[in-house]
Amino acid sequence: MQPSHIHQPWRSFAQCLYGGVGLAFVTFICFRLQFNLATAALLYLIVVVLLSLEGSFVSSSVVSLIAVGCLAYFFAPPVFSFRVDDPLNVVAIVAFLTTSLVITRLVSRVRKLADEALSSVSHKVIEAEEQERQRIARDLHEDIGQRLALLAIEIEQIKLASLNPTADMTSRIDGVLKGQLVILTDVKASAHELHSPRLEYLDIAGVMRSFCKEFGERKRVQVDFKSHDLPNHIPPDISLCLFRVLQEALHNAVKHSGVRQFDGHLWGTTEEIHLTVSDCGLGFNLETAMQARGLGLNRMQERLKLVKGTLSIDSQPRRGTTIHARVPFRSGSVGG
Repeated sequence: MQPSHIHQPWRSFAQCLYGGVGLAFVTFICFRLQFNLATAALLYLIVVVLLSLEGSFVSSSVVSLIAVGCLAYFFAPPVFSFRVDDPLNVVAIVAFLTTSLVITRLVSRVRKLADEALSSVSHKVIEAEEQERQRIARDLHEDIGQRLALLAIEIEQIKLASLNPTADMTSRIDGVLKGQLVILTDVKASAHELHSPRLEYLDIAGVMRSFCKEFGERKRVQVDFKSHDLPNHIPPDISLCLFRVLQEALHNAVKHSGVRQFDGHLWGTTEEIHLTVSDCGLGFNLETAMQARGLGLNRMQERLKLVKGTLSIDSQPRRGTTIHARVPFRSGSVGG
């Protein structure tokens, strides 16, 4: 495969060729229909704008200069001559060139900003995915992995103790089975964090309440969750978004707040659905946290943008933190 810088000149040449063909077609139409210079300039400008949407600024500028030559030669009296006698025609041609160059430059700039924004979003998605993988790997290694290792050691000890007829094998086997069931429960809970099938057939409040209970048991914290005045039917994308925000907020709170008591609150109004997660912990400086990206705040904001929601954060050092998510929603019926 040849380097991209070798293909670039040929690509620009091809774009100029396409633009030239477009100008030739417009020129033919203008002659057949006997259009004046102003109409021809407008049609030429359309060709330049269409080219700038896909082509480079250089190729669009070259086609603009070719269009200026066409206007001077074919449409500005005396025709079939590059001499332009009427000052108004000169002004019109200069205005066309200026307008076309400004438009192509603006289009080029907008395309560049769009590409940068898309690249930034892709980078954030990859970064969030890697952070989530690291969290899962850390949980598997530091929690599940170590407990499985201890379970394996216990089984080895039971094997050795089985040679002793006086050993209490029943209680030790029961202890191993109990540990195995606890590990299985935690693995299932972790799987539900990645994808909760309960969202497909249970209401969002029930899923959140169940998650808070399981999360509190696994992390050995207290999560008090309440809900009221929710719409009877919440779209799946909004439910999933709010569920992920709750997960992210609780993980952050357990990791950074320094306390073991947390509150979750989900409620609805006629126009919005609200979710808050709060604690009375250490708090943090919001500006510093947003720049550091260490609390997952950007991930929550990006998720809420997908459903046109907003995120507000009230936090001060040593005065606790409240995460407040709002999602617009219009419903004629509200449930409990």
